[in-house]
Formats: sequence, C-alpha cells, structure tokens
Amino acid sequence: MATSKDRLPTGKLGRTVSYMLNGKMVTRSIGVSVKKRSKLQLAVMQKTKVTSKFLNPVMPYIKIGYEVIAKLNKEHPQNPAFVYHWKNALKGEYPDIKVDFEKVRLTKGVLPKPEAVLISLVEKGVSFSWNPEIDEECSHWTDQVMMLAYFPESMTAQFVTAGANRHVGSDLLYLTYEKKNALMELYLSFISSSRQSISNSVYAGQLYW
Repeated sequence: MATSKDRLPTGKLGRTVSYMLNGKMVTRSIGVSVKKRSKLQLAVMQKTKVTSKFLNPVMPYIKIGYEVIAKLNKEHPQNPAFVYHWKNALKGEYPDIKVDFEKVRLTKGVLPKPEAVLISLVEKGVSFSWNPEIDEECSHWTDQVMMLAYFPESMTAQFVTAGANRHVGSDLLYLTYEKKNALMELYLSFISSSRQSISNSVYAGQLYW
C-alpha cells in the first residue's frame, strides 16, 4: 500500500515500491529473486520449517511452559520456545534435518524437575511415575504434574497441564483418539499450584500406543 508524503507516493504500489533515498524519491520494481539459494540458506529454511511444524500441535503446552520466562523478557512464550528448539533440539544436515526428541524442552523454569521417571503402557493410556519426595526449600507437595505424548507420524499431541500432585508419585495420561501402534515421545514437568513457577521438562522416552 502506498501513502502520500508531500504529494509523492511512498510505499508499495503494484509491483513497485517508492521511498526517499538521500533526499530523493526512488521508485524500483519488485521482482522474484532467481538467484540460487546456498546450502546454508536452505538449511536455515528447513530448520525453521521443522521447528514450526513440531511446535504447532504443542503450542497450548508451550504457552504454559514458557510463560514465566517470557514474562521476564516481556515477550510471547512461543518466541523463547522457538529459539531454544531451533538452536538446540534439531539434528542432521540439510536436507535431512529432524527433531531431536531427547533434547526437546517443552517447559522451562527453576522448579525441581521430575526424578526417577518411569513410563508404562496401560489399557487407557500411559502411566507416569516419579520420585514423590519433596525438596522443602524449592518445591511443594501441591506442585502439579504436566504430561504430554507427541506422535511424530501424525504430528499431533495429547497432554494434561494440571495433573496429580507431586507427592502422589504417579498419574495417568489418557489417550483417546490416536490410532494404535503409533510411536509416541513422552514428556513430564511440574508446575506450582500458583502457576508462577515451573520445572524444565523431562524426556521420559518412547512407547508404541
């Protein structure tokens, strides 16, 4: 869209763009670049695409998981989450860049994270268990567990953001609509009952639903 400045149009109009340069009005055409992209440029593009596709189905979880740190920096939770995964949770070289699920961090914070995590498949979903002991200085028995199952084949996720209390030591993530024999990547976190503090997420491993 072009705007008028001293009766001279500035901005984009059709396939041209006009702007002031060294006190003079310059108009140039807008074309499609035919220059071949370098391997580095292609790798950056693929990393961005892979990261975005992974984060999209887990975004409600991410918004909770990065809310505390995002508030400190006055930004949206998806921004630090995207930066972390783009830099740290990918593997491989272009054109075969993939998510490194063991390095995924769906929540980020200083609350003590789950320890001694075990997972098992049950009839209605995935059973998670953890060490229920409480660190009196940093955690509380009312901390709640957050559980997530990510299905790489369908790029979908099922999760709970307010599960059992820390002291209970176990909880069940119900799986409702995913087809059987699907591979899932599993994650666990703790969040305080006030929602003002959260732990780093823990990669719990893989199971086939």
